[in-house]
Amino acid sequence: MPSTSAPLSRIRLAESYHAGSAAVRRFIYRAVERFHVGDDAFHLLLATIIGGLSGLGSVAFILLIRFVEKLFFGGIFPAMGSNHYLVFLLPLLGGLLVGPLIQRFPTEAKGDGVPNAMEAIALHGGIIRPRTVGLRTLTAAVTIGSGGSVGREAPIAQIGAAIGSIVGQFLKVSATRMRLFVACGAAGGIAAVFNAPIGGVFFSLEVLLGDFSAATFAPIVIASVISTAVARLLLGNVLIFQVPPYILSGFRDLVISAVLGAFCGLAAIFFMRGLESAEKQFSSSRIPLWARAAVGGGVTGLIAIFFPHVLGTDATTLDAAFEGTFPWFLLLLIGYLKIVATSCSLGSGGSGGVLGPAVFIGGILGAFAGTVVNALFPGQVGFIGGYALIGMAAFLAPVIGGPITSVLILFEMAGNYAIILPLLVAVVNAMLVARQFSRYSLYTYKLHEKGIDLVAGREESVLKQVRVRDVMRETFHSVLPSASFGSLAASFFNNKIDYLYLTGEEGDLTGVVSLTDLRPYLKEESLWDLVRAQDVATPDPVAVMPSESLLDALNKFAYRNVAQLPVVSDPHTRKLIGVVRRSDLLEGYQKTVLRKREPPSDEGRV
Repeated sequence: MPSTSAPLSRIRLAESYHAGSAAVRRFIYRAVERFHVGDDAFHLLLATIIGGLSGLGSVAFILLIRFVEKLFFGGIFPAMGSNHYLVFLLPLLGGLLVGPLIQRFPTEAKGDGVPNAMEAIALHGGIIRPRTVGLRTLTAAVTIGSGGSVGREAPIAQIGAAIGSIVGQFLKVSATRMRLFVACGAAGGIAAVFNAPIGGVFFSLEVLLGDFSAATFAPIVIASVISTAVARLLLGNVLIFQVPPYILSGFRDLVISAVLGAFCGLAAIFFMRGLESAEKQFSSSRIPLWARAAVGGGVTGLIAIFFPHVLGTDATTLDAAFEGTFPWFLLLLIGYLKIVATSCSLGSGGSGGVLGPAVFIGGILGAFAGTVVNALFPGQVGFIGGYALIGMAAFLAPVIGGPITSVLILFEMAGNYAIILPLLVAVVNAMLVARQFSRYSLYTYKLHEKGIDLVAGREESVLKQVRVRDVMRETFHSVLPSASFGSLAASFFNNKIDYLYLTGEEGDLTGVVSLTDLRPYLKEESLWDLVRAQDVATPDPVAVMPSESLLDALNKFAYRNVAQLPVVSDPHTRKLIGVVRRSDLLEGYQKTVLRKREPPSDEGRV
C-alpha cells in the first residue's frame, strides 16, 4: 500500500499546484485587462517584481557564502591548529561536497552558468529550470566559501536569470517576453553584487541579449535599480573593494593605459586558453566526475599554502595592491598563480564564475604596471590604484566580451569621471589585441564548441545546426543533354515545374534549364528540332551536398538568384539525388527554432 499511496499523493499535490497556479494567472490577467494595463506598464511592473526577487536572491546568496566561509575558515581551519599548510584541504573538501551534485545536475550546477543563460535566451525562448536557483546557490556558495578560485558574480547573474525565467514560466508569457524577463533577472543580480546598477543594465544588454533596443532598456533599468536598492537596504551601500581616488596626470597616463590595455588583452587570451586546456585535461582524465572538483580544489589549496591570495576573490589582496605594498615581481607571480588556480577550480567542474577572478587578475596586472611606471617615473604618473582599476576593466572586457559593461562597472566602482578616458583607451586596446587571436569571448567560445555561434548571429547559429539532408526533396525532373527542345518544353508544361536538370547516363549533373531559358525559343518553332537541351542549359550549376548546413546552402543561393538548388551525392561524381528550395530552408529554420524553444521536461518539478 505505501508504494501506491506515495505516487498518488504526489499526483494530487501536482494537480493542486497547477490548479492554484492557473487560478493566480487568471486573476492577474483579469486585473491587467480590467485596469487597462498596457504592455509597457505590464513589463515595468513585472521588472520591478523580478528586480526585487533578484535582489533578495543575491542577498541570500551572499549571506550563504559568508556562512560557508565562517564554517570553513572560522571553524574547520582554526581546528587544524598551527598546521597552516593543511589549508589545501578546505577547497578540496568543498569540491567533494559539491561533486555529487555537479555529476547529477551538470547543466544547473557546473561551471560559470552565464553561457547556459545565453543559450537559453538565444535558442530556448528563455526557459531555465526552476531548480537552477537552488542548485546554483548551493554549489557555488560551497565552492566559493571553501576557498575555490571562482567568483560569485556569474552565479548570481544566473540565479537572477532563473528567477526571471520562473516568473515568465509561471505567467506563461511569450518567448519574447521570457527573454526580457531573464535579462531583467540577470541585470538585477549583477547590479546587486557589484553595487553597480548601470553596469548590471549593460551586462544584460551587451553580453546576454546583444540587443540595445528601446523596448528592452526600460524594464532592465527598473529591475537593476530595484535589485540594487534591495541589496543596499539589507547589506548596506558598500563597494567590493576600497577604491582609491584617481587623478589623471596627463597625456602620459593615456599612453601607459594603452600599453596596459594591450598587455591585459594578451593576458586575457592566456587566461581563456588556460581555462580551455584545463577543462580538456580534466574531461579526458580518468578521474571520476564526482571527484574532479575536489582535485581542482586541491590544486588551488596547494598553491594557497604559500600564496593564500588565490583563495576565492581576495578583496584584501586587491586593497593592498591598490596601496602599492607589493613588489612588482610578487604581483606578476600572484596574477599568474591566480590564472592557474582559477583554471583548475573551474576546469575541474567547480561551480562559480569568471567575473570575480577576471576583475582580481586585471587589478593585480594593473597594480604591477602602476608599480613599474611609478618606479621609472616617480611623481610624474598616476597612483598605482588607478592603474589597478584600469587593468580590471581592460582584462574583464575580452573575457566576457563586454567592453561597455566593463567600463561602466569600473566607472561606478571608482565614482570618478577622471578615470573614463584611460579606461576607454585601455579597454579598446585590450579588445583589439584579443581579437587578433580570437573573435570569441570566454562565454561565446563555450557556446561555439556546442555549435552555437552567437558572434555570427543567433540565426546563423540555428542554420549551422541543420543539414541539407534534413530538408531536401528527393523528387526531381531530369532529361538527357541530347533531349530535343520540344520534349524539353513538354516536360516543363506537363509537370508544371520551374527547373529541369540535365543528367548523363550515370545520373551525373551536367546542367540546369529554367523556364526563363526557354522563352526566347518558344516562338521559333522552326528551331525546335535543331535546338537541344544542352544548347539552352546553364552548364555545371551550383549544387549542394546532403552533409552541408543550411547556412552553406543559403550562401550558395546568394551566388545565383534561383528558387532551388540541386543536391549531389559528392563533388566528384556529382550524382543528382534531390533538390532543396529556399522555402525548405525557411521551414527547416523555423522548425528548429520552435523545437529548441520547447520547455525542458518537468523532471524534478512538483
